[in-house]
This record gives sequence, C-alpha cells and structure tokens, in this order.
Amino acid sequence: MRLSFSFSVSAEATIKRDPLSFITEQHVKSALRKEKGDDAQLLVWSINNFTEKGDNTATVVTSVVVDYHLGSETHQTSYIIKLNPCIMSTLSVLFTTMIFEKEVNFYEEILPDLNHMLNNAGQESLRMPELFHSSLKENNELVFLNDLRRKGFTMVNKFKGQDETHVRLALKELSRLHASSILLQAKAPDTNLTERYPSLNKDWYNCTDEMKKMLHQVFSGKYDNAIEILKGCERHTVAAWVEKIQPNIVDLFQEQLTKIPPFEVICHGDFWNNNMLFRYNEVGDPVEVMIVDHQVSRVASPAIDLVHFLYTGLRSDIRRAKLQDFLGIYYNTFSSVVEAGGMAVPFTLSELKQEFRKRMMYGLLFSLLVVPFQLGEGVEVPSAEEILSENVKETLEVWRQNLKQSIHDNPTLNDFFLSTVDDMLEAGVIS
Repeated sequence: MRLSFSFSVSAEATIKRDPLSFITEQHVKSALRKEKGDDAQLLVWSINNFTEKGDNTATVVTSVVVDYHLGSETHQTSYIIKLNPCIMSTLSVLFTTMIFEKEVNFYEEILPDLNHMLNNAGQESLRMPELFHSSLKENNELVFLNDLRRKGFTMVNKFKGQDETHVRLALKELSRLHASSILLQAKAPDTNLTERYPSLNKDWYNCTDEMKKMLHQVFSGKYDNAIEILKGCERHTVAAWVEKIQPNIVDLFQEQLTKIPPFEVICHGDFWNNNMLFRYNEVGDPVEVMIVDHQVSRVASPAIDLVHFLYTGLRSDIRRAKLQDFLGIYYNTFSSVVEAGGMAVPFTLSELKQEFRKRMMYGLLFSLLVVPFQLGEGVEVPSAEEILSENVKETLEVWRQNLKQSIHDNPTLNDFFLSTVDDMLEAGVIS
C-alpha cells in the first residue's frame, strides 16, 4: 500500500511562526481537566523551556507549569508539550502531519487496547506517558503529556550510553510492547493491525515517489557525512560500500522494514536512548523505565527495534560481551507475556536470533544516518529546519567539516559509531 498525503499550506502558515504561540489557556485548561477533573480551577500557568538544541529534531518540546485550585487547596502540576516545529518545507509539512496523527492515534486508540490485553492476561499496563490533551489543527499541532520528571524520571546521558542494568529494563519493557501486540492481533485474527489502526501503515518509507525523492535528498546528505567520517578514520572499504549503496538507500530501508510472518509486532519505531526515561532508587540504581515518543510506531519485525537500540545506544564493550544475553532477556519476557495471554509463542529464541541477524542491516543503516548527529559532542548540530531546507547539502557540508576536525578527540563517537561499523564488517553485513 502506497500512501498519498494531501495537505495545504495557508498564507498564515507560510510566515515563520513561534511554535510556543500555539499554547493557549484553553489548551492548558483542557489538559488540567483531563488530569485532575472538572472541579480543578486554573489559577496561573507559564512556559518552562528545558530542552537544548539537538535534543529533538521532529518536534519542538517544551513544558508548562500550572497552578490550580481543587477543593480548598492550591496545587501545582506540569505538562510536557510537543509542538509543530513550523518548518514549511514540503517534506516537513508532510512528515509533521503524519507523526502527530500517528502519536495521537497511538495514545487514544492503540495503547488502551494493548493495555486491555495485558490486564486481561494479569500483566501490568505498559509504562508510557499519559496523553492529557491534543490538537491536530493543520500547521498548529500539539500534544500535552504528563511530566514524568515530577515522578523522578530522567534521561540517560546519551554521550555515556546505557549500562547493562539500564539495557535490561529497556529490553523487558520493549518486549512487553511487542508481546501485547501479538495478543491484540490474536483477538481479531481476520483483521490485521494495520487495517484496524490505519495510522500504523503511515510511514516515511511507504509514500509517493515525490516524497521518496525528497527523503533521498535528506538521507543522501547525511550519508555523505558518514562517508567523510569513515574516510577520515581510515575505514576506506566501508566508505566505498556506503557510496555504492547510497543511491538505493530508501529502497534498502523499505526492504528491511518489510514484515514477514511470524515476525510481526507493533514496534516503537525510534527506540533509542532519548526516547526512554528512567527512575532510580536511593542508591542510584535504575528501577523503572518509561518509553516515550510514539510518533513513528509501525508494524514490523521485533528485530527492527532491537537492532536500532543495540547499535545506537550502547558502548561497544557492553554490546559485544552481552548481546546474546540481551536477546535472551528480551525473549524470556516476550514469551512469558504471550503465554500469560493464552497464546503460543510465535517463534523460538533461535529463530529470533536468526531474524536479528537478518535485520542487522537496518541497525547499520540507521547508525550511519543518525549517530554522528546524536553524538557529535562539541559540534553544533544543524536544526531540523536547516536539515529539511533546500540548502541541506551546503548546511551539512559545513557541519561535516567541523565534525571531522573533532572526531579523533571524541571517544564516544569513536566507540558508538566505529564499533558498529567494525562489528558489521565482522558479521558480513558489509561486503
């Protein structure tokens, strides 16, 4: 199925606007009523920005602090708000419309059904934020989510990567997401999940030829970065391989994302360090994880989420020493949830490991695409507007030259990026 998006850009929308201006008192009141009930009376609210450049590329993320009156007492709460970034390129408008529709649909329709299946099987609900308010008004999209920081959740420093304890928690929760979708599909076996939830079939790779060309332009610039970094680090064989596959990169992604039974689950779609938050005990050990940002969820192989995470968010020493253990941890939780729901596990651990090997190409392609941006510490990352502009090639060239000068002094980038390349060479993914 090829998706065709239709959209219009109003005269107002073509003027550069501040996304924060979308937040109105009525939006805040709606979120407050959803969380605290109709008796909650808004007193005052204020915007509190907390993110830094490079933290988010698809949306603008901010927060509001809210004072309210309930009963005879005054209280305070806060919300995380995701906003349309107001980038009026054709690709950005298409992509932004899609991801907001997908995220709202996930929270309002898919997540309640997944949790229903888990609860019926005697399992806890998925550890994800709550959606308190949304607006899909064209070019003014926004969502209000509960602020998990108030419960002690925080993000792991992406420049340090996750240790074994963090990875175990993340994989167990990811497996519960995947397993719950197996139970949901079994409830209505004659209707597949993409028919039941059409938003799952909206994806950046499943689009018109026009959008595919625009995507290729953006991807091509980013792979130019990878090629130059690889050459500068004496990985000439790999650089030549990337140059060879570059013209067909969107097709390669599409091939990797094609689902083949029995490996069909609802995937997160962007399962990396910054899309999970952890809560810690009094001695600093992680004890709970929350998975956030469900704007690119899709039905695909569970191995897609696994290779994405394990090849973009871990230090090489941990991944190399524990990879098989991590797959076993994922599978044990996955199979226990599926069996608790009265279903037979659709594949064995051995079959999962074989599927993981087949999807390693996706982990490599994504690592080459995003890791230099995620971990280019000390080098200013181009904004989403710059990346999605018609001058993307020129913008990325300047950034690339700055990164090349600092890469040898960036141990994190060397470890995360080059170790993935070396592992893929050894596994025969790069040939």
